[in-house]
Amino acid sequence: FEGIQPTLIGLIIVFQFIFQPYNEILSFIITQLTRHFEFQADAFAKDLQRAEALKAALTKLYKDNLGFPIADPLFAAFHHSHPSLVERLRALDTKKTD
Repeated sequence: FEGIQPTLIGLIIVFQFIFQPYNEILSFIITQLTRHFEFQADAFAKDLQRAEALKAALTKLYKDNLGFPIADPLFAAFHHSHPSLVERLRALDTKKTD
C-alpha cells in the first residue's frame, strides 16, 4: 500500500465541508414545509367541523407522550417538524378569513 493516496476519503471529507451550508438550508426548508403541511391538515379537520375532536386528540397525545406544549419559535423553526401544541390549538381557534 505504499504510495497510494486515499483520494476517495479526501473527496468525501471535502464534500462534507462544501455541502454542509446547503444541507442546513435544505433542512430548514423541509422543516418549514412539513410545518406548513401540518397546519393545512389541521385546517382541513377544522373545515370538516372536527376541530374540537382534533383539539382533544392533540391534547391527549401531548399528555401521553409527555410532550412540552411550548417551544421557542426560533428553535422550533429550525428543529421541530411539527408545530407545538399551543401553536396548533391557536390555529384551530382562529377564524378563517377568506
